[in-house]
Amino acid sequence: MDIEAEHKKPDALADSILRAAGLSVDDLKSFETVFRDLASSFGSRIAAQTDAAVTAEFIATRSLEKEAVAEAILRSALVGMVPVPKWGSRILLAADRSFVDCGLEALFGSGGSSETGTASARPFTSVDMGIARQIFSDITSSLDHMFSGGDPIFQTGELIESAHLAPGTITETRMIGCTISLNVAGRSGHVSILLPRSAFRPMQDAIARLLRQPAHHLDPTWAKKMRLEVSRAHIEVEAYLQQGSMTLEQLSLLRPGQVLHLPKDAIDQVRLRSGDQALYKCRLGKAGSAFTVRITDPINEEEDLLDELAAG
Repeated sequence: MDIEAEHKKPDALADSILRAAGLSVDDLKSFETVFRDLASSFGSRIAAQTDAAVTAEFIATRSLEKEAVAEAILRSALVGMVPVPKWGSRILLAADRSFVDCGLEALFGSGGSSETGTASARPFTSVDMGIARQIFSDITSSLDHMFSGGDPIFQTGELIESAHLAPGTITETRMIGCTISLNVAGRSGHVSILLPRSAFRPMQDAIARLLRQPAHHLDPTWAKKMRLEVSRAHIEVEAYLQQGSMTLEQLSLLRPGQVLHLPKDAIDQVRLRSGDQALYKCRLGKAGSAFTVRITDPINEEEDLLDELAAG
């Protein structure tokens, strides 16, 4: 039990620091390293299947509201549904026609015509759809590599031509869009990986887990780069005293100059936090004329709640 408790403390702390460092959907730059390596992983998978010159490049990430999501779908030629049961979510892959043709070029050396308009006018064949499924599966495998350490949690589901997508199929109101280009023999196509709001927290938690256990990840370099990315984030921190309570009436009667008495153990009730996220327990002290706080333990909110309940 003691060993389990020791493992839980850094786990809770890692989650807290990630959230405090802004590794969230509100700071998309925090995820650029993830998606950049996702593109590299995807490109390597395609290159391993062909003798053609193949690269995949990260283009950009952006936050998409409902109208922008609809526009991204309309601009695409093929949409792949990617259920993620473990996250209770679904991811969308929206690829343009050139992306599918680049897949054909890479795997068969027979992509669609490069003449303007010819490729987009040609209907998708069963071969096109089969290749698209293979390419989309390589993307989901790369997603597994990034977010689950290789465990297959992303499933390549139904592929639908955008023109045949039924109204109401896409209901998400806010998504993260990551655009990746596939470059084959001088040609390029694009795919957008669209992650809905329901995937935001699981995605963040998955990154936190991989950072806590870099040795279990298939690519230790990835974990090292992510740690470097997080370590560069500048965050505001503050020390505060967590002690006591009062009624709203008592609070409304407070006046300037009034003295509030603290318990004897108040110096041990200092906390260090960033934003609304508590990080460490501290002890108040003094060095010369300056006040100090000595860090004692990382905060585990679950354990603190259980301690409060046990204390009555």
